[in-house]
Amino acid sequence: MDILLSDIPKLQAKYTFALKKYDIDLLDNYRLLENMEQVYGKTNEDLPVVFVGDSVFYGPEEIYEKMDGVLRNLTKRQQKELERPVRKKDTLPQIVERIRLDYFFQPGCEECSRLDAMFNNLEKRDSIVVLRRSIFDDTNRVLLEALSEKIRIPERQRLIVPVIIYGRGYLIKGEITTDNIFGLIKEHRADNNIIDSINMEGAENSILRRFGQFSLLGIVFAGLLDGVNPCAFATIIFFVSYLLFLGRRRRDVIFMAVSFIVAVFVAYFLIGISAYNLLDYVVGYEVVAKIIFLCFGIVAVSLGVVSLRDFVYARKGYYDKMILQLPLGIKQRIHRDIKERTAIGGIILGSFAAGLIVSFLEFGCTGQIYLPTITFMISKVGLRLKPVLALLIYNIMFVLPLVLISLLAVIVSTDNVAKSLNKRIPIIKFLTAILFFVLGIALILSA
Repeated sequence: MDILLSDIPKLQAKYTFALKKYDIDLLDNYRLLENMEQVYGKTNEDLPVVFVGDSVFYGPEEIYEKMDGVLRNLTKRQQKELERPVRKKDTLPQIVERIRLDYFFQPGCEECSRLDAMFNNLEKRDSIVVLRRSIFDDTNRVLLEALSEKIRIPERQRLIVPVIIYGRGYLIKGEITTDNIFGLIKEHRADNNIIDSINMEGAENSILRRFGQFSLLGIVFAGLLDGVNPCAFATIIFFVSYLLFLGRRRRDVIFMAVSFIVAVFVAYFLIGISAYNLLDYVVGYEVVAKIIFLCFGIVAVSLGVVSLRDFVYARKGYYDKMILQLPLGIKQRIHRDIKERTAIGGIILGSFAAGLIVSFLEFGCTGQIYLPTITFMISKVGLRLKPVLALLIYNIMFVLPLVLISLLAVIVSTDNVAKSLNKRIPIIKFLTAILFFVLGIALILSA
């Protein structure tokens, strides 16, 4: 509100006008704001709101950019009094019994932040209790779906917030006004106990059915694409080649490859669970949630641009000029660790240890897809219900190419497999770029 303390007084010194302030934490003033917005035919969530003449400005930036020009034009027309709608008499119905409204919101939602002022005053002035339920909480999401199923909210409108549910009626987004709330209470007061008869288990299945198929297909695609990342399969080819070079029997090579791949799966799954729990916790804070979704979205889009650049160089055969690949020093460290670990600790344990170490070393490359995908999972209501399942699917798809490459390298030859995979690096880079763009845009829109 700094603009009210600095810029507007400067404008008052420049032009002749009176400034009247209204605190919308008071219900009468909030209703006045709604009435004025109806008269002006405009609404927005930004604060503060300034009405001057025939114009209305939302937020410090718009006030700063436009208010001076409007005041200048009004002064030129020698308008003696600024036009403003007449404040209507408060005609809120009197409510005797306690009314419970179920209000579902998303942390960081601008509409939701503005509605808080209205709800605070409804609770102070009238016999209303507003039960605030964040849809970032699994139980609240399922409850919203169950209520939506019970009162037959169309599927295309379900899990959209902000939403108020009372009895068998509901208000969504722009429909939530004080007049509409009291109309909702008056119309549905007789059937306000339906929450006692809802089906929570059926609601969870409904969410998974509606969102899970599309979202999990995205997880499958992301995991598979991450698995054919040159960072990952270059390591497994070197691993198998080294074992064959040592003269190991093919059966031993297969056992060691399986141990190596299991270690990679375990390491990535643990990294994913840790990252998911951390991000899931911090996005519970409104501002942090928006910042995280926006930052990861921007990072994903940026990586998409870099992947397109790598695609162009890969098509020309300039693989050494690709940016999204492991640095030479890390590659050499991975090769050294594989040699050391497979030479000690037995066939199985040595390979497993090598797999764990290699997983963390190459995470800087493969994690470019993994972390944005996890953030995308948190932003999708369906996937938040089953994070362990989603991460299991992702990591199964991630190691699947490693399994296939290992078998081919043992059965055919590592040279042929390496050459075949190198030919496909351009298309892999192109598909990776598309994935980054899709994830980035989805995360930015979720912010």
